This record gives sequence, C-alpha cells and structure tokens, in this order.
Amino acid sequence: MTSYKTDRARAAAQAADSAVYGRRRFGAGFFLGLVILVILAFVLGFVLVGGLGETLRVRLGATALSLLVATPLTFVLGFFVGMFGRVRRMGMGIVVGALVGTIVLAGLFLLLR
Repeated sequence: MTSYKTDRARAAAQAADSAVYGRRRFGAGFFLGLVILVILAFVLGFVLVGGLGETLRVRLGATALSLLVATPLTFVLGFFVGMFGRVRRMGMGIVVGALVGTIVLAGLFLLLR
C-alpha cells in the first residue's frame, strides 16, 4: 500500500512528463505542418504552371497562388489530428506551422514580385 505522499509525487512526475511530451509533440507538429505546407504548395505550383522552362518569378507566383489550396488543407489535417486527445498538441503545432509557412511563402512572393 502506498502513502498519500508517494501518490502525490507519482502524479506530479506524470504531469511533468506529460508537459514535456506535449511540448515535444507541438514542436514535431510545427515542423510537420511547415514541411507539409511547403511541399504541397510547391507541388501544386508546379502542376499549376505546367512547363519546366518557367522562371523563378513565375514558379513563386504559382506557389503563392497554390497557398490558397494548400493552407486550408493543412489546417484541416491539423484540426483532424487535434481532435484526438493524446496528440492534440501535435495537431495545433501542424496548424501553427502551416500558418507560419503561409506567411513566409507569401512574404517571399511579395518581396520578390
């Protein structure tokens, strides 16, 4: 039989582990969302343009336009993953990573336009 003090220590250790794993899942989700968005936007941009001999400016414009499709798809993926309790933080990391990726790619488009 364990004492109340031992149970409290075990619960505190479990909560600390849960917080650490939650931050790790958020970080992994952030990176995953960023990578998924960038790859999806570039792939859709290549499909949108079609020709291989296009300039970087045209490719970047097509990628920026394809963000209108890639960002909501990545958000849906992140919110779907976030519906499950154990990986909720990973899902929110995917959403935040997709948002940051959208801002970075749209900013590159506006700067190089």
